[in-house]
Amino acid sequence: MNKTKIEWCDYTWNPITGCWGPGGNKENPRWCSYCYARRIAMRFWGSFEPKFHPERLNEPGKIKKPSIIFADSMGDFWSDGVKDEWRKAVYDKMRECPQHIFMILTKRPERINAENIPKNAWVGASVTRFEDHERATSIAMKGLDKTFISIEPMLDNDIILGWRDIFMAGWIIIGAETGRKNAFKPSKETIKDIIKEARAYDIPVFIKDNVKWRVKHQDFPDELKNLKILKDNR
Repeated sequence: MNKTKIEWCDYTWNPITGCWGPGGNKENPRWCSYCYARRIAMRFWGSFEPKFHPERLNEPGKIKKPSIIFADSMGDFWSDGVKDEWRKAVYDKMRECPQHIFMILTKRPERINAENIPKNAWVGASVTRFEDHERATSIAMKGLDKTFISIEPMLDNDIILGWRDIFMAGWIIIGAETGRKNAFKPSKETIKDIIKEARAYDIPVFIKDNVKWRVKHQDFPDELKNLKILKDNR
C-alpha cells in the first residue's frame, strides 16, 4: 500500500490488479486507450491480466489513523476474470478496518452485488463521455448508500447531456486527460454546468488540479470531510 498524490485520497491499495477493459475479456480485451494503470503494468510486468495478491490483504490494518483508501487503483474489481472469492477476501479486510473509508471505482457497475459491499466502502462509476452515462444509471439502480461518479479523464464536452444519471450519486470527481501531447481539454462552460447542476442537487464536486480550474474547488461529502485527515488540513 502506498501514500498517493491523488488529491481525494490518502493511500492506494491493490490486492487485485489488472483489467480486460469495459466489456472485454481475455480473448477479446477492450482496454481504454488512456489507461495509466495498463501503461504502468505493461512497462514493469508485461501483463495487465487480472491477478489476486493475497500478500497485500493485511496492509490497511497496519494503518491505524483513519484514512481514505483508493482500492484497486491498478485494475477493476468487476472486470471479467476477477473471481468472487478474491472480492470476498478484500471485502472481509475492509470490514476488519472500520476506521478507514475505502473507495472502489469501476467501469462495470452492472456487475456489482450491492449486498456484498462493506458499509465503509464508497463505490464509483468511471465515465469519460456522454455514451458512458449508463454506468451512472447502473450504479444508481443498485440501491447503494455511498456512490460517486469519477469523470476522469473527461473526453467529451457533451457529457453534461447525461446529467440526470450523473447527479444520482453522492459525489462527483472531475479530472482532465494527462500524459498525451494532444490531450483533450474540457471546456470551462461544461465544468460550470456540472458545478451548477450539482449544486442544485446538493452534491459536492471535487475538481482535480490537472483541470487547471481558475479557483480551487475541491468539496468532499460529509463522511469523508469528517475524517479530518484530508491533505489540506494536515
